[in-house]
Amino acid sequence: MRTNLNLIIFAKAPKMGIVKRRLAKDIGHTKATFWYRSQVDNLIKRLNRKLPWRKYLFITPRNSKKLFKHCAKGNWLIKYQSEGHLGERMADAMGRVGNGPCVLIGSDIPNVKYEYIKFAFKELGRSKVIFGPSNDGGYWLIGVAGGQKMPKMNDVRWSTQYALTDTIRCFNQPEQIGYVQTMKDIDNGDDFYRLNSRRSPG
Repeated sequence: MRTNLNLIIFAKAPKMGIVKRRLAKDIGHTKATFWYRSQVDNLIKRLNRKLPWRKYLFITPRNSKKLFKHCAKGNWLIKYQSEGHLGERMADAMGRVGNGPCVLIGSDIPNVKYEYIKFAFKELGRSKVIFGPSNDGGYWLIGVAGGQKMPKMNDVRWSTQYALTDTIRCFNQPEQIGYVQTMKDIDNGDDFYRLNSRRSPG
């Protein structure tokens, strides 16, 4: 029997005051919201090829599905995130997509490529749990092998430099944890302008 591979993207409605609030303090809500909207669109386009994965977009808040209608063209299944802290929402989402290995990523890390996701699924053949660390102590990707349950994450200090280490501790099986690429998060004005300076010609 074929094993289904499940890819989940967590995304917020690209509305001012909802997304990238820390970044907005430095560059303004309009620019931060526009950047996030473009980032989500570009991420979906990069992963919008015919892939051997079931693709899900879990969004928040409710009643924002119309803002993501363009995703349906790429065979994405759009669902709403549950309530609770991030760990509870991730566990709920992974439990709702069925059996098989599952990779969940955020939507605000630039330059995530198809090859990174492909490698993550490959790594789940060797590890029960995988993480894609971010430079700020968090993580942009979490993956679990088929049959691996998500633990409770009530003690994780979300949105801090301890988020990854706290989450790893919850699994209580460090020898079965693997890692993929470390990526750069865009949390403040310095991150934003550094990213754009690299993209500018000259």
